Amino acid sequence: MNSVQSKSNQSALFTLITVFFFWGFIGASNGVFIPFCKAKFGLDQFQSQLIDFAFYGAYYIGALFLFVMSSSLNKDILNDWGFKKGIINGLIISTFGAVFMIFAVSQGSYPLMLGALFIGAIGFLLQLSSA
Repeated sequence: MNSVQSKSNQSALFTLITVFFFWGFIGASNGVFIPFCKAKFGLDQFQSQLIDFAFYGAYYIGALFLFVMSSSLNKDILNDWGFKKGIINGLIISTFGAVFMIFAVSQGSYPLMLGALFIGAIGFLLQLSSA
């Protein structure tokens, strides 16, 4: 039984390490994404910095929203979900944000792109909070 549990833990650890790599890669990709958006949407400096604000602001706003919801319900939402369900819900939200990003960029809409980036970052927040 001990070797079965150890093998199960190793696969979960490998999965978590892989997902952390992708989280870091996406967070670091904003530096590449901003020049793309400046060229695609013709942004000035302030508008290009809103891209970072949308991404990292989602962490603050999402955590604040999660705190308010947990406080109003008198329960810890993430503990109720558990690690696995929290990461899965975060992945689903991030996927929705990514699909929405494809739509926003194909439409050439800067505000929609900011919204898609915000939604994707909310998904990352849930994943990181659950991990």
